[in-house]
Amino acid sequence: MREHVVPVDGMVITEDTRFAPGIYPLSQGLKIGADGITIEGEGALLVDQSRQGVGIHAEGRQSVTVRGIAISGFFHGLRFDDCRDVRVEDVRVRDTYEIEGIDTFLYLWHPIEEVYSAAILLNGVQGGAVRGCDLQHQMNGILLYGSSGLTVENNNASFNSGWGVYLSGSSDNVVADNRLDFCNRIFRRPESGAIRVEADAAGIVLVESSCRNKFLRNSCLCGGDGIFVAGYNHKGGKTTCDDNLFEDNDCRLSPNNAIESTFSRGNVFRRNDCSRSNYGFWMGYSWDNVVEDNIIDSCRMVGIAIEHGHGFIIRRNQIQNNREGIRLFTRGGETLKHWPEWSVSYDYTVEDNLIEQNRIGFNGYTGPEIPLEKVSYDLRIRGNTFRANLTGTRFHRVRDTTLSANIFQNNQQAAILIEQPGVTLTDNQLDGNGEAIVHTSELGHSTERSGWT
Repeated sequence: MREHVVPVDGMVITEDTRFAPGIYPLSQGLKIGADGITIEGEGALLVDQSRQGVGIHAEGRQSVTVRGIAISGFFHGLRFDDCRDVRVEDVRVRDTYEIEGIDTFLYLWHPIEEVYSAAILLNGVQGGAVRGCDLQHQMNGILLYGSSGLTVENNNASFNSGWGVYLSGSSDNVVADNRLDFCNRIFRRPESGAIRVEADAAGIVLVESSCRNKFLRNSCLCGGDGIFVAGYNHKGGKTTCDDNLFEDNDCRLSPNNAIESTFSRGNVFRRNDCSRSNYGFWMGYSWDNVVEDNIIDSCRMVGIAIEHGHGFIIRRNQIQNNREGIRLFTRGGETLKHWPEWSVSYDYTVEDNLIEQNRIGFNGYTGPEIPLEKVSYDLRIRGNTFRANLTGTRFHRVRDTTLSANIFQNNQQAAILIEQPGVTLTDNQLDGNGEAIVHTSELGHSTERSGWT
């Protein structure tokens, strides 16, 4: 290894190199020009205050390692295109280029030719790792485009105005034990001037058919969303993000959705904390998902909200202190023009959950704009505990729905509210509720009040 090398602007590195400590203004950055090399630089800082270009760039290389270097400025701190076995370790990147703030809503689907800036961009990279890096205080931490077989772990990409880790067309990666907190931005809505924390910033984002990834034990606190899975590109069509695992992530304190996952199939959400957000889960137009063993406490709106979905299993979650615990619904809208096969919500299993101290524990309904032949159906609610909610369960315009073997305790107004026929009750236990079972007419006037079932 060459020792104590002083980097020169535009240098092409073709052998193992360790930089001398120092601050180096490099408007043209450095390029990696050979395979199988390692670049180290503890105490070396590469700087470009113009925020253009790339600090360290490699294209078409393999078995390359960059370790211990600090980078400030540039458009991308490090960029790798069409490489194999790339390793970036213990690198610190700050102050890469950032778009205008308050009046810019992020666009999730930019192609690589229009890519946003980032601390690290991996484009068409197969295999390797990004590990132990400090990537805070810029627009984006790590962007993966068309990349697979990567491990992204133990990095800190917090306090960014866009995304902590972003995947576009990237599959079979592991993203674990990262801090991706406070990735959000202020946005001023042009029609009203209202200022909100939103604009599709998030700790983790998946788009463009990013599939079979694992997201484990990441901290995504206070994100615009904690995690955002967007399987539908409004310009490019159906690009579902399927068969991903989200396990043990901390997504609390989002002003929007702790986890938003839409237009996608076969994802598993297990043991995540989605508390103290606007919504815990927002999961419209998705199907065959599993939501299990999560904590959803004190969300302003709904713990788990799913519109126009089907094939869900929702089990063993702790859902407490929300306006609504679970909302499964059909309501129509412009999106159905593009997804007509999702016009009805159906086939949900809701089992063994603790649903406690919500205004409505479970709310299954169909909006008034939907014809009777397309109301929500096949909702199976069984083995849950509904305790101390204002209303335990509410059903409005649903059919072929079963409520069985649930425990209803101390729900203040009613354990079960049924606003139209279509719900079968079997072997439920009711104790200490304001009313046990309330049936109402189409206009909402009480027509029948029952006791045990």
